[in-house]
Amino acid sequence: MSQRLLTPVSVLLCCLALVTVMAAGLSQSTGFSNPTLVSTLALTLAKLAWLCHWPTLARCIAAVTLACLTPGLLSHLLPEYWITTSHWQAIAAWLQPGTRLEDWRAPLQATLCLILLSGAQLTGRRAELGSSMLIGLALLMWLAQLGASLIPAMQWIIDHEATPAELVPIGLLLIAHALRVGGTFMAERKMLDRPLSIALLLGVLTLAFSQHLKFLEDRRLHSVLKQENHRLAANLSGEILNHLDAMRRFVNSWRLVDSPPGADEWSMMAGPLYRDFGYLVNIALVEPGSRIRYVYPMDAVNRRLLGIELSERQPAGRTAQRRALIGRQEAVTNVIPLLQGRYGIIYYLPTYIAGGRFIGASAMVLSLQALTDTLTRAIDTQRTRLELHQGAESLALLGPDDVNDAWSNTAPIHIGDTPLTLTTQPSRQRLLEYHARLPAVSLTTGLALSYLLFLVLFSHRRLAIQHQHLHDSHRRLSQEIEARGRLQEEVEWMARHDELTGLPNRRMLMETLKAQHETRPLCVMICDLDHFKRINDSLGHLKGDEYLKCLGAQGAAIANQAGGLFARYGGEEFILLLPNCDTVRGLQVAEALNAALRSADLKHHDGTALTLSIGMTTLEQGPLNIATLMQVADMALYRAKAQGRNRVVSAPMPG
Repeated sequence: MSQRLLTPVSVLLCCLALVTVMAAGLSQSTGFSNPTLVSTLALTLAKLAWLCHWPTLARCIAAVTLACLTPGLLSHLLPEYWITTSHWQAIAAWLQPGTRLEDWRAPLQATLCLILLSGAQLTGRRAELGSSMLIGLALLMWLAQLGASLIPAMQWIIDHEATPAELVPIGLLLIAHALRVGGTFMAERKMLDRPLSIALLLGVLTLAFSQHLKFLEDRRLHSVLKQENHRLAANLSGEILNHLDAMRRFVNSWRLVDSPPGADEWSMMAGPLYRDFGYLVNIALVEPGSRIRYVYPMDAVNRRLLGIELSERQPAGRTAQRRALIGRQEAVTNVIPLLQGRYGIIYYLPTYIAGGRFIGASAMVLSLQALTDTLTRAIDTQRTRLELHQGAESLALLGPDDVNDAWSNTAPIHIGDTPLTLTTQPSRQRLLEYHARLPAVSLTTGLALSYLLFLVLFSHRRLAIQHQHLHDSHRRLSQEIEARGRLQEEVEWMARHDELTGLPNRRMLMETLKAQHETRPLCVMICDLDHFKRINDSLGHLKGDEYLKCLGAQGAAIANQAGGLFARYGGEEFILLLPNCDTVRGLQVAEALNAALRSADLKHHDGTALTLSIGMTTLEQGPLNIATLMQVADMALYRAKAQGRNRVVSAPMPG
């Protein structure tokens, strides 16, 4: 997509995000007080401000949003022993009475996703600050939430993922950011590829590890709550058994008396039992005819029960009454409505006095609600809801209403022959307090390490590329320097040598003469090929050049043997300079040069041999005057040519 289309498409995506935020806010009961929607709205406005070329306003909005999201993130991360959930709830209520912590903070993964988008907005498109990495991590968090919303089985942890209605605008905003950062990524792909892939891989591993920790933590907490449920059920069962044993001791105590008890005696014996088991509604003596004779305690409600025919007033317990009063066996009713207006169970125990005289049945009325209330000694009922029920019918209820059904546990309880079920449901407050922060801390820490790893790898990668560029530049510069050096050497060589023969030229000859100004004797020879023009005219310049090269090679070899210099002076003239060489030695070298030329067998067009005329002079003493030296040698060359060529003529230096 071209850069000209990126801005309009990003603006369109931001507008769609605004529409979806509005629609989600209107459809939810919380309205626009939802922290996830409010943060998404703010970041969308910041992105629009950026696209409208108001970067300062965009960064201000993003910074404020980031500051507002940070306390919510801390509430997910800080251990309970640092700041308790109750304190966080108190802060929420202080900010606005009647609100809870959940009304002020977004779910954990939504919070992390929004924080990453805030960071991406603040960093702009600067790759060195990790804008592409922040977008990548935000996308990872968004995909994790999307997967959790599409797969309900993954929704173990409470308050971690945003709802699908909240994920839609976040996704649109994420795409708008990705489009703008995509250009930077493509421009710097060489530097971003490896750091981004490695850091994102760490982010994926962090997310997987965090999910595993959440699974383990939820399973642990489920196990703890299940064990607690079974412990409470065992406490209730044990309480009922203790109560039944105490009732039997109470009934057996009447076998020690000779006459039926009076009202005072009944109250005196029943009082301790009633106080030990606070869930008893009353303890009554029912005569064989099912009339209630005594009842304890004698309060206003129980006083009205004296003298009533129990079989008529409470038909639901008639079977148990007959079994105890007629069959004279222990009996217990099912769960029945009590005369006091609540659900309960009545135990009937046949009662005898001394001599085995049957005086009726001791009825002990047990309130299920009061029995359930005894569990307050074993559990905080402000944070756990207890419900005792038979089938689908609730018999007793205790605890808060803000519970999570997904975390409920059940255990069977038998009271007599009546099967009941005890259900425990932790409140959201208790889940927040008991749930370990390790999964959230590991996820947040892993994402932070992924971001830092990207920055380190990116810096290292950029330095490596810069180092490579510097190395390449240095290599090219070295090659350029070497080429320039070779060129300079070539230029210097060409400035001092003859290009055709490779011999030193006139400049180098003069420099050598000046360098030998104190050397004595100093012999100079001017050598000239005889009738060389005929070679060029008859055989061609190429043949002439070949002859010059041949003479140059032979002269250079002889000069090297003699410790001198053989230079081309111009045209077919050559100079042989011999330091520390007197006239005699000079003549010998000149004859050697002639002999070498003859041995080369160089011919004119008519078959005659190519010969050489040499004019020589030697400076034995006195100061060096190059012009005079060269003039004397040149005059000697003229005499050699005048005398018939192909000879060596030596001329002394004047006075």
